[in-house]
Amino acid sequence: MLQVGSAVVRTTSTISGMPLIGDGDRERAAELLRRHYLRGRLSLDELTERLDVALSARRDHELRPAFTGLPSMWRDGVTGSRLGLDGAWRAVRRTAFVVALWLLWWTASIVLLIGLVASLVMSGFSWTTPAVFVALWLAVTFAIRYVTRRRSWR
Repeated sequence: MLQVGSAVVRTTSTISGMPLIGDGDRERAAELLRRHYLRGRLSLDELTERLDVALSARRDHELRPAFTGLPSMWRDGVTGSRLGLDGAWRAVRRTAFVVALWLLWWTASIVLLIGLVASLVMSGFSWTTPAVFVALWLAVTFAIRYVTRRRSWR
């Protein structure tokens, strides 16, 4: 880095055509790794190993292995309309999922009701037929309710 007046100009030294990185680049890399650690993406051991790599790097390509397997940090700073769009898309997906399950429940209920009526017409009335219908209908109802309550929405 070279300071000209109030402006800071980044200079790169080259040895055999490969640009060297400065202390500022290594410090920025270390700060990014600390942010990943704070967000729970790295354990303390991983942070230590990656900081060793980042702080001992002399060239850009030596710095890259410190960030392998980590998401880029641009998404952490996303705010405003992008987050609103993500939330809206999540709501649309959840609504579509709930509507699909609701249609499945109605279809299953109608099929069970038709089966109950057909069974009563063919074999006459017995208490076991409505009991089986109610048990199956309750099983379908509670299974769908369980799925809609337990599904995690990211």
